[in-house]
Amino acid sequence: MIPFALGALAINVLPQLNSSDVFLRLLAVLLLIAINAFFVTAEFSIVSVRRSRINQLVSAGDAQAKTVQGLQRGLDRLLSTTQFGITLSSLALGWIGESTMAILIAVLFAKLPLPETTRNFLSHSLAIPIAFILIAYLQIVLGELCPKAMALMYPEQLARFLGAPSLAIARLFNPFIWILNQSTRRLLQLFGVRYTGQGWYNRVTPEELQLIIATSTESPGLEEERRELLTNVFEFAEVSAGEVMVPRTSLLAVPSDATLESLLTEVANSGHSRYPVMGESLDDILGLIHFKELAEPLVRQGLKPEDSIQPWIRPAQFVSENMPLNELLPLMRRSGQTMVIVVDEFGGTAGLVTLQDLAAEIIGETSELESQEEQFLQVIDDRTFLVQAQTDLESVNELLNLDFPLAEDYQTLGGLMIYQMQKIPAQGETLRYLEYEMTVESAEGPRLNQIQIRRMDTAIADDNFLSSDDFLTSDDFTSEAIEQNREPIPDPWDLSRIDEDLLPEESRETAKKLGVERLGKEPS
Repeated sequence: MIPFALGALAINVLPQLNSSDVFLRLLAVLLLIAINAFFVTAEFSIVSVRRSRINQLVSAGDAQAKTVQGLQRGLDRLLSTTQFGITLSSLALGWIGESTMAILIAVLFAKLPLPETTRNFLSHSLAIPIAFILIAYLQIVLGELCPKAMALMYPEQLARFLGAPSLAIARLFNPFIWILNQSTRRLLQLFGVRYTGQGWYNRVTPEELQLIIATSTESPGLEEERRELLTNVFEFAEVSAGEVMVPRTSLLAVPSDATLESLLTEVANSGHSRYPVMGESLDDILGLIHFKELAEPLVRQGLKPEDSIQPWIRPAQFVSENMPLNELLPLMRRSGQTMVIVVDEFGGTAGLVTLQDLAAEIIGETSELESQEEQFLQVIDDRTFLVQAQTDLESVNELLNLDFPLAEDYQTLGGLMIYQMQKIPAQGETLRYLEYEMTVESAEGPRLNQIQIRRMDTAIADDNFLSSDDFLTSDDFTSEAIEQNREPIPDPWDLSRIDEDLLPEESRETAKKLGVERLGKEPS
């Protein structure tokens, strides 16, 4: 009611205002809108600019960034200052601007070629609402929306530019700001809310940061390699030792009674420098031996080929296959070992993990491992692939762009084949699964070595493989055939189509009973 009353009063004092007064009022309107825009821009730019970027600029000696940093540390003070300025400028704009616009609109109505009573009615009834709408439009567009858009588009530049004047205004109105903040705290305490003024900053959670990294639109300046590296760092804690270990079937170990000569032979054949030392079997790991530790004794002590390796066996570190990598890495650092033995729930040896395996989870495969990858994966043509059976199924899907389903019952390509066939296939056996044909190309006893994957045509796959959804009852076949205007498939239990002479005499009565149970009627 107050703005409308002020507008009516302004119309009544219309004769007392000259053109210079109206011009000054218009300048005041524009100035108040600009003041409102200043506070809105300062608030949004300082709040939205990244603190990490401001800290980086401060470290480089940027004085403007140091001012912004101080304002960000006391955001409650900044927000109180900007809200104080926005509120005062808006009230002043409503007081001066609405009455000024009402005067201008009344002048326009006064010049209309209408009867005096009509002109007076229009001036009093329409001038004030039109002035209110016009001022509100200018305030929202020029004083709110445009400044917010600019602040969100260029937060760093505007925050550095407006930081110093914002700090000066905050110091100027510090007594009023203190009263406002204390009033806010006391009022919130009445509702059981403990306000400290430190909760304004919206901290990014690790999950949100991971989503930002994975989304190219949120981090367009991030190269793909760096994006993948950061993603691997966040996923490091989600990977267990059992997922990256060298499996038991691929584990190379030396017996505890091995000699230096046999160790050198193993090193020459495999190219490894570290080996587990076993007793009676792989489940009896006695320790580890590092070939590089034998270099100095070989040179200075003159070891003989028949000497035993036992003096150089070091104790082994055993970990569970469910241990996350973010716990395994500190453990290996503390123990000073670059190789640990992974055991299953029964205490048997499941495999081993080296420091290189952990590094590969973050930085990716090294050139040495990539060459090994080429060995376990061979592309025969665009539809046929030869893959090692121990290859992780998720890696197979990723490398070959396949869609084998993942499950807890199996982890490798060979495990999938065994799970689907419910047996250990022999060399040459073939499994048709989904639109793929998998053939065991190489096997040693129960161990599968190489599996050939061939992607079949959809038509071929449909003719050679039926899923559980493909098996319909005789009623389903009949209704489906009727819908497609085809001849219905006969019910296999319809004994009228069977020549009874073809059945043994003792089987005819049984067949007749089965027909009654299936059809619910005597067969014709």
